[in-house]
Amino acid sequence: MAVLSVDEFALLNFFGTIPSQSDDDVPWVYNDSAYEVASGDVQLSFALAPADRDVRMILRVGGIPLYELNAVGVEDVKIHNDKGRQSLEVVVSQRQSVWLRITPAISINESIGPT
Repeated sequence: MAVLSVDEFALLNFFGTIPSQSDDDVPWVYNDSAYEVASGDVQLSFALAPADRDVRMILRVGGIPLYELNAVGVEDVKIHNDKGRQSLEVVVSQRQSVWLRITPAISINESIGPT
C-alpha cells in the first residue's frame, strides 16, 4: 500500500500543535500520534497511525462527544489549501470522505458519493 499523502510536518502545520505519541522511541510513520485542538468549548482530538492507516477523530462540545470517527485502513489523508483555507481530508473509501477544518472554527463534514 502506498504512503499517505500527508506527512508529520504537514499535520504539525495544520493543527499548530505537537502531537502526543504512544511511543517516544518510534518514528512518526510507525507511531500513533494524537493532535488536540480547542476553540472555545469545542475540542477536537485527531489521531493517526500512518503505517496502519488508522484514523480516530472525536469532536466534543463542553466535554460531551458529538461526533466520533474510527476508521481502519483508510485510503488516504490529505491536506488541501483552497484559497488560503486549509482543510484535512480523510479518504475513508472511494465513496466516502470526511473533511475537517479548524480555522476559523472547528468543523467536520462528511461526503458520500454514489455507489
